[in-house]
Amino acid sequence: MKLLVIAETFVISGLISFILTLTLAKIVFKNNLFDKFNSRIFEEKKTPRVGGISIFFSLFISILFVHLLVTNNIAIDLPGNINIPLLIIAALIIFSLGLYDDFIGTNAWNKFIVQVIAASVIYFAGFKIAELSIPFIGSKGINDFLSFLLTILWICGITNAINIIDGIDGLAAGISFFAALSMGVLAFLSSQFLLVLIIAVLSGVLLGFYPFNFPKAKIYLGDSGSLVIGFMLACLSLVAIQRKASLAIVLLIPIIILFLPILETIITIIRRIYKKQNIFKGDTGHFHYRFLQKKISETKTTIILISISFLFSVSGILFEFVNTEIRILLLIFIFIICFSLLRFLGYIKINLKNSK
Repeated sequence: MKLLVIAETFVISGLISFILTLTLAKIVFKNNLFDKFNSRIFEEKKTPRVGGISIFFSLFISILFVHLLVTNNIAIDLPGNINIPLLIIAALIIFSLGLYDDFIGTNAWNKFIVQVIAASVIYFAGFKIAELSIPFIGSKGINDFLSFLLTILWICGITNAINIIDGIDGLAAGISFFAALSMGVLAFLSSQFLLVLIIAVLSGVLLGFYPFNFPKAKIYLGDSGSLVIGFMLACLSLVAIQRKASLAIVLLIPIIILFLPILETIITIIRRIYKKQNIFKGDTGHFHYRFLQKKISETKTTIILISISFLFSVSGILFEFVNTEIRILLLIFIFIICFSLLRFLGYIKINLKNSK
């Protein structure tokens, strides 16, 4: 019965997203309401950057559907202090920020301040890192100040990580879909039924949107879309952390699942600091741009990076259930993939001639 409800939620959310996106695209194309994409590599092309509108309202409508689907309050299967209405309010703040940046524009500091405000709302909504687990020592509670700082760091970090990888058609949405799906599998296996439904909503919305975003995209996510998706992934992963805080490896699981965008963000910051550039100013040094500079097509680049992220997502699921030896092997496997990727893209250079 629960599987049927989850499937219904996933399908209905996908249909809502597909219909809203199709309707929005028709309105934009019919009225020639294009936001010209000022790309650093691509030629300027007429593709509306309004996907975030479809994503946000599809999420909102679908969550209302979940609320009606289960006869009681949506939060009954979540930790007692979790507040879903505040989650929606915080997501609305992030959506408004992204929409403003898409059509008017704002600087990085203003974006960061608003993100901190939204993350603070999430903290007081009950989505927080309340404990840290240390291998061989166990779970240790942390004070409210440290809990607040870690929660803000996680929410803002993942939100911006998804925003950073949204540089070519279909990449951010595809990676986020598999990340959400893997979180849903973990939540289902740990009997967090209503959390699974919320994740099913996010996954369905992403899948319904994807036909319009896969290369060559008819509609872009925009900041309003990528920020909302990253924000939701960060929040939902915090619920899993809260429910599993007694496990010494719990914080690694969402990190592994989201490791590709996290790695991209870390490399971007290091690269810009090394070159004495503004870490908030965009450039052409991202993973996807380097693939394109190697004459690999946009479609192939999207598929390659999504495939790598899929492997990380599967590794995150396995990490929950295998023994210590297998976990070490999984970490070695992830390291090899990351090292190979960074070397192929030119971030790591080894001079074999001089090493002899």
